[in-house]
Amino acid sequence: MNEMKKIKRMAVSVAMMTLVLCCMPVYAAQDVCIMETFTGDEKISVYVKGTSGEIVDADVQIGTATGKITSSGKIVEQEMPMRTLVMIDNSLSIRKEDRGRIADFLQNLISDRSNEEEIAISVFSEDINWLTEYSDDYATLKQAVDGITYQDQETYLTDVLYDLLESGAFSDGEDVYRRLVIVSDGVDNKSIGYTKEELYSLLREKPYPVYTIGCTNGKNAEELENMFALSRMTYAQAFMLDDVENTLEITEALKADRDIVKLEIMPDAEVMDGGRKAVKISYDDQSEVVNLSAEIRMPQKVQIAELKPEPEPKPEPELEPEPEPEPEPKPEGDKGIIILFGCLVVALLVAVPVAVLIVRKKSKKKDQFEPIEDSVLRELNLGAQPEEKTEIVFDGEDDGEHTFMIWGNKAPRQIVLTDMHAMARSFQAPLEKSVIIGRKEGNIILDYEKSVSTRHCEISTRGGKFYIRDLQSSNGTYVNNSRILTETEIFPGNILKLGRLEMKFEVR
Repeated sequence: MNEMKKIKRMAVSVAMMTLVLCCMPVYAAQDVCIMETFTGDEKISVYVKGTSGEIVDADVQIGTATGKITSSGKIVEQEMPMRTLVMIDNSLSIRKEDRGRIADFLQNLISDRSNEEEIAISVFSEDINWLTEYSDDYATLKQAVDGITYQDQETYLTDVLYDLLESGAFSDGEDVYRRLVIVSDGVDNKSIGYTKEELYSLLREKPYPVYTIGCTNGKNAEELENMFALSRMTYAQAFMLDDVENTLEITEALKADRDIVKLEIMPDAEVMDGGRKAVKISYDDQSEVVNLSAEIRMPQKVQIAELKPEPEPKPEPELEPEPEPEPEPKPEGDKGIIILFGCLVVALLVAVPVAVLIVRKKSKKKDQFEPIEDSVLRELNLGAQPEEKTEIVFDGEDDGEHTFMIWGNKAPRQIVLTDMHAMARSFQAPLEKSVIIGRKEGNIILDYEKSVSTRHCEISTRGGKFYIRDLQSSNGTYVNNSRILTETEIFPGNILKLGRLEMKFEVR
């Protein structure tokens, strides 16, 4: 009877594996394809895989306009060839026999990386946890790989991947070839999370190659198929771990990206309006015509209309000067007027100094004030009164000194976080030593924003100062738009960015 049960279970497993393999296409990338694009300030970059060499003589059509290829070369010739983010599903649904093979693959990947290639290692469940930043240091990457442990947890690849791409945490605005390598047992959606259709739509808008490595557990054929679809639509490859005899095969397949050619294209000025345009590239490759197409966002460049020079004013004709009239003869009576004017001047010279002396004598008398009698002062309440001193406000008992700390001998009791885009959302928490902020766990719960991690960051106080540190959140913690990597001092009025939230930090 037991033998029959074993045979039935084996038959079910074989049937499921056959179903997965039948649903899977051949995951070899097509001969020539566009793997990724990037929009700069004045140019666009197109990363082409499968071409035999540099692309120089090519026709570029952008909408109804054209473009010009300004440079072409393999990415291994760039200062930074590529960046690879590895995402490991570290839930217990990954079989024990697969965990060792995953470690072997990661070891091969970091050992055989190209010069200056940067790799980041992460694990994920409901959120992504970055074990390293992008690094080309073998010791750092090896330590992260050796430290991966598997936990009893649920994994939601659709939500994690959507948040990663939407938040911009995957791309920092730098023109470099990027790719994702995901190791998981398939795509599993939350009941109220993002759908796989929403994720597919986002990948079409932000195309990044997604390489997938699937781990079967005997009952996840549909989840694996959904995950492998990510590779199909991004022209990347997918691998079933059970079908790979040696994990070096996966590493060798990923090395093919080193032959990717980067094209820099300068669009015509008329199409640089920031909109998405259809771009078509045609060129000859070993006597064969290759046609590539993609929808790419154009650079945003303000176009200033050329100013027409103003016409020079016509010179006006010069007018001949009119002849001056002859002077009329002066009458003899003018002599008397001149004599009278001279007498007035002499009189003024004598009268002015005398008037000045008289004014000075009068001003001296006015400046000599007579003292007011004391009786008058008392009637006016202006007599001698006790001098009043300004009262100094302070917290605590008077110890004879007059300088006090604003908080006395006690630390502030409350911190306040206020949503800058919804001021009605304000959160308070007592600050003894530290406060944990997160979407599900902590002293302050921000459960209305999915881009906030379960345990996102921690605020603490020491010596009257305040500090914040990131708790390995998915989207990072920012202070006044600067991402923090270590514990950082903060001040009341600082803006803390947690995922998509912008919170004003205050103390009461």
